[in-house]
Amino acid sequence: MRSTWFASLLLVGLLIVFRVISAFGLLPNFSPLPAVFLCSLIFFRKKSAWLLPVVAWMVTDPLVSLIQGYPLIGFQHLGILAGLSGCVGLGLWLRRHPSRGAVLGGSLLAAAFFYVASNSVAFLFDPLYSKTFHGFVQAQWTGPEGYAPTWLFFRNLAAANFLFTAAFLSALSPAARFTNPATLPTATHS
Repeated sequence: MRSTWFASLLLVGLLIVFRVISAFGLLPNFSPLPAVFLCSLIFFRKKSAWLLPVVAWMVTDPLVSLIQGYPLIGFQHLGILAGLSGCVGLGLWLRRHPSRGAVLGGSLLAAAFFYVASNSVAFLFDPLYSKTFHGFVQAQWTGPEGYAPTWLFFRNLAAANFLFTAAFLSALSPAARFTNPATLPTATHS
């Protein structure tokens, strides 16, 4: 139980630090938000599976929005919710198959879900994208004219998810790295 909460606090603390760093333009989109949802849903049961990631998002999102000059509630939240919904589905599926390889691979898949969903919503609502096939590709890969390409955001999101999921797994079960690395413990408390 103690290692599970230590891993959780580590991940949430790192989430807050890296979301704020990202908001100031350093390491853009290097955020483990999908990893927090994924790992919580895989390894926690009852309320804690939902409580930890929702609180982490509710604490960091207004701060990031204010720093970046976005409204506290805007169209971008539809993309975030759609992306996190994909992470929820993946986390619930991986809960039945929690091997290290599956969880680490799932962290990359969660990043891809989140990226495609949030960029698709940006394509639909952001006036910087023309509502054509070219505009959709631009939203998914090159980004709007004068901005960094969106694939950089995917790279950073995938790297953050993978690294933070690996940190969570290491903090969760240090002994499992040396005994049976394919099997991970599951928290059964609330």
